[in-house]
Amino acid sequence: MRLSSLLVVFLSFFSCGPIRDCDSTVAYYREDECLLIVKKIPSDTDSRFDFKGVNPITKKTCDCNSKISDMWWVDYKEHIEIGDTIFKKKGELFFSIHKKDTVLSFNFECDEKVYK
Repeated sequence: MRLSSLLVVFLSFFSCGPIRDCDSTVAYYREDECLLIVKKIPSDTDSRFDFKGVNPITKKTCDCNSKISDMWWVDYKEHIEIGDTIFKKKGELFFSIHKKDTVLSFNFECDEKVYK
């Protein structure tokens, strides 16, 4: 194996560990917001949380594409359908999907701890 290949393997192995600071992540997630009546669902192959629709308060077209919370919100992608309303208010740490007959709410969890 060439030295350059060995270096790439070495760096990949040591840079992709499960290290994260949950408290710092929580601070970022509190700042994000998503208020949206879903009109368009992103493709199944898309790993981004790029739902498009209408803000229920302003009635303006918007999306919930977030560089901050994509990794959290995308976990609930399979629960969302056209017509659902997505709520994640600034300052809160729960994400909810309002359907016609039910509400699904998800608290942020990190390292087996539930944040509220």
